[in-house]
Order: sequence, then C-alpha cells, then structure tokens
Amino acid sequence: MAGRGKWLSNEEIIDMMNRSGALSVVDSSDSEDVDDVQPQIESDCIDNIEIDELYDSDVDEEYVPLMESASSDEFDGDDAPPSKKKRKIYTSTPIKSRAPASTSAAAPASTSAAAPASTSAAAPASTSAAAPASTSAAAPASTSAAAPASTSAAAPASTSADAPASTSSAASASGGRRGKRRQVADAPPVVDFNKTTISSRNFRWSCQPQHIATARRLSRNILARVTPGPTQEARDTIEPEQAIKLFITDSIVQEIVTWTNKRIELVAARMASQGATYSATEPNEILALLGVLIVAGQQRDNHLSLVEMWSTMSGCPMYRAAMSKGRFEFLISCLRFDNPETRDERKRQDKFAPVRKVWDEFIENCGRLYVPHENLTVDEQLLGFRGKCPFRMYIPNKPAKYGIKLVIICDSETKYMLGAIPYLGKQGTRPRDGVNLGHYFTKELTRPYHGTNRNVITDYWFTSVPLVADLLNNCGMTLVGTVRANKAEIPHEMKAKETRQHGSSAFLFTKEMTLVSYMAHTSRTKKKIVLLLSSQHTQPTIASSGKPEIIEFYNATKGGVDTFDQMCATSSCSRKTRRWPLCLWYGILNTACINAFIISCENRARTGISIPKRRSSMMNMGRTLITPWAQSRLASPVLSRQLHTLITTVCGLPSLGHAAGSPGTSFADSRSPLVRCSDCPSRSDRKTRHRCTKCAKPKCPRHLYPSCDDCV
Repeated sequence: MAGRGKWLSNEEIIDMMNRSGALSVVDSSDSEDVDDVQPQIESDCIDNIEIDELYDSDVDEEYVPLMESASSDEFDGDDAPPSKKKRKIYTSTPIKSRAPASTSAAAPASTSAAAPASTSAAAPASTSAAAPASTSAAAPASTSAAAPASTSAAAPASTSADAPASTSSAASASGGRRGKRRQVADAPPVVDFNKTTISSRNFRWSCQPQHIATARRLSRNILARVTPGPTQEARDTIEPEQAIKLFITDSIVQEIVTWTNKRIELVAARMASQGATYSATEPNEILALLGVLIVAGQQRDNHLSLVEMWSTMSGCPMYRAAMSKGRFEFLISCLRFDNPETRDERKRQDKFAPVRKVWDEFIENCGRLYVPHENLTVDEQLLGFRGKCPFRMYIPNKPAKYGIKLVIICDSETKYMLGAIPYLGKQGTRPRDGVNLGHYFTKELTRPYHGTNRNVITDYWFTSVPLVADLLNNCGMTLVGTVRANKAEIPHEMKAKETRQHGSSAFLFTKEMTLVSYMAHTSRTKKKIVLLLSSQHTQPTIASSGKPEIIEFYNATKGGVDTFDQMCATSSCSRKTRRWPLCLWYGILNTACINAFIISCENRARTGISIPKRRSSMMNMGRTLITPWAQSRLASPVLSRQLHTLITTVCGLPSLGHAAGSPGTSFADSRSPLVRCSDCPSRSDRKTRHRCTKCAKPKCPRHLYPSCDDCV
C-alpha cells in the first residue's frame, strides 16, 4: 500500500497511538512471557519521527496483511477507525499457505497488520530485537503467496532483509499502484459454467476438452512432407526481372498484342494522320509499357498527369526513353484482353469475360510456381474503381470504398499470393451445395491444398461451424478464425457480458473444434467479447500475455492478405481509368511484381546472395523491360540526337552513332548542294546532303543508319 511521509510532534504521535490502539503500551502484568514484552515508550524520549500515515485515499487499494496479523490480539476491531474496519473486511480471505507454528505468539506487535508503522523506519529496534528469529522464519512463503503487493509497500524495511527471495519476484511484477493492477493479468480468470454441456439452438457443446492434453501433436496438425518455397521451375530465377516473366508469360503478352492491334486498326482508321503514334504494337513494346507502369509505381508517379511524367525538367528519363507521351496514352486507351466480336455472347454466361482468359492463366501461374508454408490466410482485397462495372462493390471500411472485390489466399509467412477469385455479385457468383459465399470462397481457394493438413486463417465473414467441420472432415485442413456472435451455433453463455470480467476467457469444445470467448481489454467501462473458432487447438491454454493461445496464434497469422494489400498500395502501378478490365490488369501487374520479388528473395536467401531493397529491385525490373524496345528505337532515322543520348545513358547501351550527323556515321556540309538519294526511286525525288562515310554515296536518313547497304 502506498504511504506518505509526514513529520509529527511528540504529542501528535502519542495521541495517534492512543486513538488507534496499534502501538499502545504493553503492561508486563498482563503478559504471559515477560522476556518478550516490549519496553514502555516514554514520551520524553521520542524525537520527531518520520512515519507512514495512512490516508483515506489509500483505502481503495486492496490491502493484504501479513500472516501473523491473522492471530494478533492487540488489534481490536471495535477500537479501529472505520477505514481500517473496511480494510479488515477486504482482507478476510483465508491464507492458503501457512507459516511454521513457532511464530504464533512471538511478537505480534512487530508484524501486526494494524500497525504498518512498526515495521517501517519508525521502530527498527523493535523489529530487530524483539523477534529476529520469528521474523526471519515466520512467513517466507506467505509473503510471496499471500501478499506480494502489500509487503513491498507496507513493510519495505523488514521484507528486504527477512525474505529477499519472495519480495524480489513481487517487486519485479509491481511498480506501485499500476503494478498491482497489472498483476491481475498474470492469472486471468477462466469462466467455469458448472455444467457438463451447453446447447445453442441447433448445436451442443461440451464444457470439457474432448482430447487428452499430451505432448504429441494430433494427426490433423502434422503437415505433409513438402518443401515450402519456389518450385523447381522458379528456383533458378535470382533477379525479379526474370521472375516476372514467369507470371506474365509470352502467351499472355501475345494475347494482349493480338487484341490491342485489333483495336488500333479501328481507331487509326478514323485518324487523319497515320504516324508512328497510331501504328500497330508488338510484344517488346507491350513489355516496355509494363516497365513504364512499374517505374511510375516506384516513383509514386502513377497519379501524375502525363505532361508532368514526360517533362524534361521533373519527369523520370526512363519514360522518355521507352516511348513518347502520345504513344503511351494511345496504347493505354487501346489495351484489350479478349476478342470483341464474341464478347457479348460470353458476357451472358460470365460477367468476367473481358479478362477471363488472361486472369485464369495468371492465377494458374501464381499457384504453380510456389509451395506455401503451413498457414494460409484467406481475406478480401478491394481494387479501387469508381467507373461503370456490373459487380462494383461498396465497402466503407476500405480506403478506396468503391471497387472490384477479390477474395485472395496468401501464404501467412511470406505474403505470396497463391490464388484469387473475383466477387461478381449475388447473381454472378453462385455457390454450389447450398453453402454461403464465405464457405464457397474458402473451399475453392484452398482446393489445391486439400489433404495436406495445412491451416487456414479467416475472419468473421468466412468463418462458420459448418465450414470448420467441412474442411476438417472432407478436405484434410484445419481452420482458425473469428466468428460472428449471431451465428446459430454460438450459445448465449459465450456472449453474455454482464457477469464477465476484463481479461476473462471461456471455452467450449467438440471433437472437431474449440470455441473461445475472450473479454478484450478495450476500456474499463466498455466490454467487448471476441469469439474465435479453431479446429487446430484442443486445450484451454492461456498464453503468458493473459490471452488465450488461440487468439495469440490468430493475431500472429491473420495479416497475410492485409500485408499483401498494403504492399500493393505502397508501390501501385494503377492509374486512373474508367474501364474496369484495365483496372483489373493493373491489379494483375501489382501482384506479379510482389510475387516476383518474393521468389527472388527466397532464391537469394537459399543461395546466400544479399537481398536488395524492394524499390531498387523494382526499378531494375522496369529498366530491364524497357531496354529491348528502347534499343530498337535507336534504329529510327528520325530519332533526335538528345533522345539518342538519353536512351544510351538510361539503358546503359553503347552508342551506335546517329543518322542525322553524329560523328563517324555520315558527313554533310550545309554548303553542299542537295543530291538525289541513290537508293530512293526517281519518282520520289528525295534529295539529301548526307553521304555514307565509307563510299560517299548520297543517302537519305532512311537508308543511312548505320552504313549504307553497299558497305554493310
């Protein structure tokens, strides 16, 4: 108990002793043992003494007396003030651990609970001289078991010398009043229903564990023999720029090129001029387009205007090295992923038809290239989109609020995205066998891992008692997840808040699963019940933090999809668009970048190569995708000298000269007369001042780079 020091005069001390009766003078005629009688305290011998005075504000703190106070005859409850009477009622709980019998009547005054001043600095002589043996052997066990908090505050002098072992553990756990309150969390209460079974509307639970607590793991928790990490196909890819081509394969790129060129033909036919900006595309240019998007995501330029991105003053030079601003804008507007002629027919059966083929191939690549660890997380991701879409969702607790909802499964340890299913609305997504959507999505996403005894972590939108039983009995997988309180299988006893204490836990069991109800420490006034279902845990184990082991496990593994979503948002390739297929393609590109980086990191860790920062890896990935197309641009006869220098500098390419007068390629004198090109037809009458450096024939820029045809 906390005390406050105060200096008192002789008269005040004597008056306090007489009123409390705690330090009254002992008469030798009434004592049975004269040797143990305390000497009479003379008022003339008392100087100003610093004692611990008990204030009324200290009464609200729980006070536990020392063991000897239970048998003290000097403290009479009738003579005590009301505050001490109240404190005596609070400490009337019997002590479980008893001290040796030799200390029953040795020196009651020295260790009395009614006189904390006698064991403090007020009377050190009485404690040390009256009963040195009894104090040292009186209650070393009771000090630690009965009142760890009171001994550290009420009698610091005596406990520091008499029972160092017991008070060291108590002092480490307590730090004043707050430390005493925190001691409640060391042994959180577990609710005892005093019943054998508890029934809900259509389910019966047992109050006792249905499996024996043994050191051996249950067969359901033994993982099949697999080596987690990249599969054999991806184990040799060290660089992320190599790994991303395993996800966005040549077949996907060719599919995009085919239908994008189909769209370019229609758009270019309406254009007045047929320049290079509106020409057909090819695979290297599509890869360069992806490289520009990746670099823009790392530079946080994904929502800047194209004028700022292609600015020579503030823009990244990689954008200008890859393509012109007009070409980038034109390609983005013409990007297509399916055959437009059969799209309407396919959309009648599948709302996801515009990107279905590309999406399915990409998801198949993600699952094929990686073997997950023991725990898998299933959760939702929202791709921000506010345009017209037949299955656009509104989720208010998401940052984007409006968008396309994807249900994703990720590795809880590495955050690798293993698979995803788009939510197409109530009519677009029709579960089989009459199960709800959460049950359907979880079972479909975990289908490649059925029978491996892996564990699935879900939130309350997915978790249900039928899902837990189905995964365990039919799919060979366990599940841990939060569950809604309004489920029919949850009994009322697990949801009642009135009789529950903060930090308390309640458990119910079946052969298949365990239900835990935990009263969270949200505040002292508001109570919140957290419900979790687990088919992996079978015992009512409480962790060292005071929370159930099921909750500790859930908190450690639930963030797989959330962390993946955060990684996507940190360096997003997405740009503002009104076409939902393009929005989904941006999501595919973000996922491919993260998965490629994870595979690269695991391969580097296995081979002992240092792992670079994610930003530098993504910048190198974008540069690698841009370089082949930028190198082909160097062959253009109309490329300016400044852009030629920029490409060779940014992409690290050797300078090959330039057709418009760069050194070593051609010579032209402004005073020389214009001469017809030797290779152009005469009817074109194209004249030039440029000549080949080897044969000196007049060559126009179309036939000059890097040498004329005769000198090659």
